[in-house]
Amino acid sequence: MNEDFLNSKILLNSARNCLRYVVKSFDIKKIAVPYFICPVVRQTLKNDGVEINFYHINNDFLPDCEFQDDDFVLYVNYFGICSRQNEILAKRYKNLISDNAHAFFAKKKGLASFSSVRKFFNVNDGGILDCDRILAQNFPQDENRNLSVTDFNSFLKNELSIDNQPVKIMSSKTQNFLKNVNFEQKMVKNSQIFAKIDEKLQKMNNLKFDISKDDVPMVYPFLSDDFAMMENISKMLETKGVYIIRYGSDLPKTYPEYDFTKIMMIPLTSSVSRIFDEKISSP
Repeated sequence: MNEDFLNSKILLNSARNCLRYVVKSFDIKKIAVPYFICPVVRQTLKNDGVEINFYHINNDFLPDCEFQDDDFVLYVNYFGICSRQNEILAKRYKNLISDNAHAFFAKKKGLASFSSVRKFFNVNDGGILDCDRILAQNFPQDENRNLSVTDFNSFLKNELSIDNQPVKIMSSKTQNFLKNVNFEQKMVKNSQIFAKIDEKLQKMNNLKFDISKDDVPMVYPFLSDDFAMMENISKMLETKGVYIIRYGSDLPKTYPEYDFTKIMMIPLTSSVSRIFDEKISSP
């Protein structure tokens, strides 16, 4: 089953290079991009000379504007739980490109979609692109690396190792891993841990979720008006070796999505599941 899935995709060395592949495939000169996005994406597009038209998103994580029918639009499947929003946009805009870096198992919507293997599995490289336009260019294959990504420092070290990598074919090591990993088990595990955390935090969480059957979350997003409580949870997790991700720290306070920069993206790991069993009780 895994091999059938992989054989229908373009296997590259990172999600950012999947985006670069799409830009080259469709000769994209200008694209609409949300302000609330990983800065690596913005930098990748700028480095490739693509003009960026930034757009705001609303509280439903949908664009707070309209686009022209033929505009190229990049949309982020935030936290791996925005498939409904992705589908709405794909029906409106034929040139939608879905950034599924948070949504490894999401189905293709729009012109192309790409996901990150590294964000879902403990591997050193890997981006998966679903795109009908294949470049004739032959790319080299990424080398097999043996850096174990077990904590934030090793995560940063691995990020630096791929930061300026050109487009390459996914390493044989990661391809072999993907052929053998149990996708179904990973899908169930992430969904179950998400539900467990939500049971403990939903009453304090300003974010409300409308999750579709196609959503497999990457993280649990948590935002509360009680910033002291958020900070306590964050520090408690970090003392246990769990690093909390946040995006958009460079956004001005006047932007409507500024509050999203405070969102704690809690990873869905077995260690986090145990911590919530032991340390955190729902009110």
